[in-house]
Amino acid sequence: MLFLSIDFGTSSVKMSVLDENRNTLAWAKESYNYIILPGNKSEMKEADFMGALFKAAGKFDRELLQKVDWLCYDTFSPSPVFMDKEGNLVYKNLITHLDRRSTEQSQYIKNTMGCDHYMHISGIYPYPGGCSAMTFIWFLQNMPEIYRDTYAIGHLSTYVHYKFTGKWMVDLVNASMMGLYDTIHQSGWSEELIDTFGLRKDIFLDIYAPGVQYGTLLPEMAEKLGLRAGIPISAGTNDMAAANVGALNTKPGEIMNAAGSSEMVSVLVDRPVPNPEYYLRNTAIPGVWQVYATTAGGFAVEWFYNQFCQDMSKDQFYGEFMANAIETYLEDTSVTFAPYLSGDRQSIEFKTASWHGLTLGTTRGQMLVAVLKAMNGVLKKAIDQASELVTLSKVMKISGGLQNEAYDRLKAYVIPGLEFQIVDDCPILGNAELVKRYL
Repeated sequence: MLFLSIDFGTSSVKMSVLDENRNTLAWAKESYNYIILPGNKSEMKEADFMGALFKAAGKFDRELLQKVDWLCYDTFSPSPVFMDKEGNLVYKNLITHLDRRSTEQSQYIKNTMGCDHYMHISGIYPYPGGCSAMTFIWFLQNMPEIYRDTYAIGHLSTYVHYKFTGKWMVDLVNASMMGLYDTIHQSGWSEELIDTFGLRKDIFLDIYAPGVQYGTLLPEMAEKLGLRAGIPISAGTNDMAAANVGALNTKPGEIMNAAGSSEMVSVLVDRPVPNPEYYLRNTAIPGVWQVYATTAGGFAVEWFYNQFCQDMSKDQFYGEFMANAIETYLEDTSVTFAPYLSGDRQSIEFKTASWHGLTLGTTRGQMLVAVLKAMNGVLKKAIDQASELVTLSKVMKISGGLQNEAYDRLKAYVIPGLEFQIVDDCPILGNAELVKRYL
C-alpha cells in the first residue's frame, strides 16, 4: 500500500509518497508566504496556499502518483476558517497561528467568565494565538457580516478536507485547539462556552478521530494533484499531533520536539491537569492529552540572519557561524533574550522581544546564542511542568529543519538529562501511522 502524506507546515507544504513500512519513495516541498497586516494580523492568501500544494505535487513522477492508494494529511493550527455552504471562504484569507488580533477578546473572555473557569473546560487560558475562540469572537464583534454568512467554522484541516472530499469535519485535536471544546473530559463541544460567548451552535461540525477514513478524493482535485479519483482519505489533524505519532510517541511521558519554523514541545500525559503556563490539548490518540508549549524557532533565526548576517551566505550562517557561536558562547550568561519575536502565546498581553546585557563589546554570536537558549528555555519549562504529572521518558524525539549537531549541543545544555533521538519527517510519517491504526 502506498500513501501520499501531506504536511501543511508553518512555512511550507511538504509531501511524501510512503510505503506501509515507512519508506520514503519520493519527497517534495514548496514554500508559501504570509501577509502581515495592521493590528497584529497574520494571514495567507488562499491562492498561495493551494498553489504551493499543486506545485509540490507537480514535482512527483506522475506514474508513481497513480499508484497511490491513500491520501492523508496534517496542518498547522490554530488556523481559523469561515466557510459557506459550498465550501468557499467567507473571509477571503486563511488566518495563521501567528495572528494576534484578538487581545481584546481574550480580555472579554476573562471579564465574562474568568480565565480559570474557561481553562477548566477548554484546557487553556484564553491567550491570543493559542486557540481560535477569541478570533471567532473578534469576527462576531468586528465583522458580523462574515459571521452571518458562515455555514461552518473550523481550522485549516476542515478547509483542506472539504476541498479534497466535499465532506465537513473537524478532527479531535483541532476541536480542542479551537478553545470551545471540553478538553478536560474529551466530551465534545462545550455548550456553556458557545452559549456564553453568543456563538451559533449550528456552525460547529461533527468531530472525527484523526486517521479514520472519511470520504474519497474528488475528481477535480485528483486531476490537479495527479492522483486517481476516488482513493480514500483520512481525517487529518494538527502537525504536532501527527509528529508525535510519526515518532511512535503514544504513551504518557513521551516527549516530542519539533524544531522547525516554530520551536514546539509536546509531552504526553494521562491526566488532564490544566495550568496557565502551558497548553493542555487533545492528542490524536483518544484518552491521551498533551502538555504543549511553543515559541518562535526558525522564524527567529531567519530574522536574525536577515538583520545581522547578510554579509555571509545562508550555508555559512547555518553551518560555520552558528557552530562557532554555540561553541564560544554556550556557557555565557552576560547576554539574555526575551523570546517574543512573534509575541507570546502564553500571555493575554502582547509581548515583544528584547536583548538584555548588551554592551559595546557584545558580538552578534553572543546575541544569536542568547536567542537560541531563550527559545529552548520555553521548552524546558514545559517539560519540567509535565514532570509533575507523569514520569518522563529519558528520550526526546526531535524533528525539523532547524536541527543540526551544534544546535543539539545547545539543546542538551539548556535541557539536560535527556537523550535526543532524531526522527525525520515526523508529521508525514505520523499521518500514515494514523491510517494504519484504523485500517
